Amino acid sequence: MTTHRAAPSPRSERNAGGITVVGTPPSVFPLTSDVFEMVMEPASVHVAQARGTTATMLRQWALPDGTAEDALLVVSELVTNAINHGSGDVLLRVRHENYQLLIEVKDGSCAPARRRRTGANDHGGRGLLLVACVSLRWGVADGGRTTYAVIPIHTEAPPSCRTTRPTLASTH
Repeated sequence: MTTHRAAPSPRSERNAGGITVVGTPPSVFPLTSDVFEMVMEPASVHVAQARGTTATMLRQWALPDGTAEDALLVVSELVTNAINHGSGDVLLRVRHENYQLLIEVKDGSCAPARRRRTGANDHGGRGLLLVACVSLRWGVADGGRTTYAVIPIHTEAPPSCRTTRPTLASTH
């Protein structure tokens, strides 16, 4: 069963922002033009749905590809952690602010998300390391129930990704 929680702004509707919810779960609620929420049961199939819905909103917000890729990675990792290690329904909230995205994932568990030490042969346990690598900051709030990450909105390629062209010296 999907829990419906939202406080839509007067200018938004349940399918505002071009989101059409097909089938039952998860429920998507655009709260304003810069925020949306999804509430889903803790089932692994909802990770892909959370990613897809987030991708739709990021395209609507016309965010750069690099920012969108980082945000989708964070959504995948945080929703997966909430489903695998949390309890109860999972709430995903994405907020588009001036120069950043705030991604919050909430579940019913009081045990906070923590980075693990992993060995070379471990098949998992690196999700929060990835989140830390692409985020300005990440952490837990609400007594451990909410894990959040702040993603910068890239306006140009990061320095490590820029390609520089050699300049020819003038011989005049």
